[in-house]
This record gives sequence, C-alpha cells and structure tokens, in this order.
Amino acid sequence: MNKIRLLSRLQDFFNADDKEKKKKAKDIADVIEKLQAKERKINQMLDDCKDEEMKKALQLEANIISAQIEKGLSVLESL
Repeated sequence: MNKIRLLSRLQDFFNADDKEKKKKAKDIADVIEKLQAKERKINQMLDDCKDEEMKKALQLEANIISAQIEKGLSVLESL
C-alpha cells in the first residue's frame, strides 16, 4: 500500500470519528430541547394545580427533568 493511500485511509478514519461526535452532540441537543419543552409544560401544570399531592409529584418530576437537562448540558460541553 502506498503512502498516499495509507494517509487517505487514516484521514477518513479520523474524520469518521469527528462526524460521530457531531452526530452525538446533535442528538443530545435535540433531547435537551425536548426536555426543556416538557419542563415548561410541567411547570405550567404545577402553576395551575390546586391539589397538594399532585403538586408534590409534579415538582419531583420537574426536579428530575431539570437534573437531566443539566447533565445533558455538561455532557454536551465535554464533547
């Protein structure tokens, strides 16, 4: 195998890794957007809710979603 062909294959290999990272980052960003929309919806439901038990459950769910968003953002920054 000549040098040019070998270098070409190495470059393709490293570019594939970059493409995979970009795709992974895009997927994470899409999930974060969906989680943020869900968080807004739950917060709206929390504002409208009058039942204390339901409020506790909604608040717990909002806290979990918030933690998932924070973790997703930290993973996104590390990529």
